[in-house]
Amino acid sequence: MRHITRPVARELTGLALALTLAPTASAALAAPAYAGTGEHAAHMGAHHMIRYVSVKGCADKSYGQVPCGHWRLDLIDGTHVSLDDALVHSRDAKGRTEAGATAPVTVSGDGESVAYFRRKDGRVVVREFHGPVHVMPADALPKGVAIDRAALQLSLDGGRLAVMYSDKKGGEHARVFAVSDPGNPATISGYEQFEGFSGDGSAVLVRDRTDDNTDELVAYDASGRELGRVVPPQVVSNNSPRALSADGRTVAVVTGSAGKPVLKLYDMVADRVVGSVPYTGRGGSLPDMADWTGDHQVTVHVNGEGASGARVTILEIDTRTGATRVRDSYKVRSDAYVYASCGGG
Repeated sequence: MRHITRPVARELTGLALALTLAPTASAALAAPAYAGTGEHAAHMGAHHMIRYVSVKGCADKSYGQVPCGHWRLDLIDGTHVSLDDALVHSRDAKGRTEAGATAPVTVSGDGESVAYFRRKDGRVVVREFHGPVHVMPADALPKGVAIDRAALQLSLDGGRLAVMYSDKKGGEHARVFAVSDPGNPATISGYEQFEGFSGDGSAVLVRDRTDDNTDELVAYDASGRELGRVVPPQVVSNNSPRALSADGRTVAVVTGSAGKPVLKLYDMVADRVVGSVPYTGRGGSLPDMADWTGDHQVTVHVNGEGASGARVTILEIDTRTGATRVRDSYKVRSDAYVYASCGGG
C-alpha cells in the first residue's frame, strides 16, 4: 500500500517509552458505520483501530506553516490518541532538524500498527496498537543516510515493514523487515518507485525503467528473490495506483475517468490483461491508493478536497462484478499539516 503522507494545504504497555496514549473525545469525527462483510467486519468492530495519522500545522514566519505538536492517531470510533514518542520533524544528513518537513510515518492497512522514527534515538519502530513495540535494528536506515531521504511502508497486516531510502547518487533502495523478527532484512535496489506489498505481505512490487526508457514492473518475494519482470502494456504503465495480489502475479490498476473508473487486472506472467471491471466511483476523483484485501476484493482510497478541507472515501470493489461499497468516509482534521491514511485492511 502506498501510505502517502499528504500535505493538507498545498511498547503500548512499555512505560519506559514515555508514550502518551490517552483516548480523548473527538467531536469532529463521528464513528462510521463499517461497511465490511463477514469475519472482517466483526474484527473491525471489536476494538479501536487507526483511521489515519496527522500532525498539526502552526503558523511560521519563515515557512508560512510548519508541523508542530505530536503525531495524532485518529481512530475509527471517533477518539484519538497522541503518539508522543514519534519524531515529528525530519532531519538532514548532519542531524539538523528541518522545521518545515515531517519525518516518515505510516499506518498498516488493517489499522492495527503504526511505524515511525523514535524521537529519542532515531530508531525505526513498529507499534502494534493493541500489542508490543517492535524496534528495528540500529542500521534499519543505513549509516550516513538522512531521515529526509527515507520513507516507511507497512504491509496490510503490519507483519512486514519496508524502509525505503535514496542514496547520494539518487539510487533507490528498500530494506524489507519481518516486524516480529527483524534481524535479517531483504534488500531490494535498482528501481524507480516502490509500488507496495502484495495483499498477504509475502511479496513487493516495484516500477523501474528499462534501457529503452519504458516502464517495467518487477515483483520480489520477501527475501528479495525476483519473482517476475515484465514491460506491461500502456494501459497498465500509464495508470495508477497499482496493487499486487497475494498470488504474486496479478496487478490491479485503476483506469478511466473519475466519472467512469475501471479496474483492470493484469497478469504479469501471462503478460496480458485478464479482467476489466467498471465500478462505481465516489468522491469526484480517481483513487490514489489501492490494496488487494481478499482473493476477489480490491480496496481503494479516494482523496478529495471539499469546501472545508480534505475528505477520504474508502471503497471495496469486487473484482468479479464491480460491486462497490463504501467502507468508510471521513473528513481530515482542518488543522492537519499532513496526514497518512491506513490502507485497505
